[in-house]
Amino acid sequence: MKKPLLLLATLAFATASFAQTTPTPAAQAAPAPHSQHHKHPKTPAQRADHGTAMLTKKLGLTAAQQPQVHQILLTQAQEGQALRAQYPAKEQRPARHQAMQASRAKYQQQLQAVLSADQSRQLAALREAHHHRGERGGKLKG
Repeated sequence: MKKPLLLLATLAFATASFAQTTPTPAAQAAPAPHSQHHKHPKTPAQRADHGTAMLTKKLGLTAAQQPQVHQILLTQAQEGQALRAQYPAKEQRPARHQAMQASRAKYQQQLQAVLSADQSRQLAALREAHHHRGERGGKLKG
């Protein structure tokens, strides 16, 4: 009788102690990743750095390919930023969308010229997986 009661009391005490821990100041100061995107958008250079790092990790880019891919992604990000500035109004979204699709196609062609055949297949598979991820009902709003 004493053992189950002692175990229950220990469990209740442990649960209460975990519930009362306060987050560290660093955790409180760091904004959530999804809210950071809208408050502090990335610069074209940051976008290119992130994209190059991601493609290097996923596709195994060589040291010779990395600067080429970075330049392509940087130019694409700069053009995208210019298009967002050129078409800022909500009514202009269809025109901006068409311009961005044309831009994306142009830079994807340039990227394909830098990648090997195997890397191109891997990139196509990544895009396909990314495209199908949205079919579950869209992104979750946080």
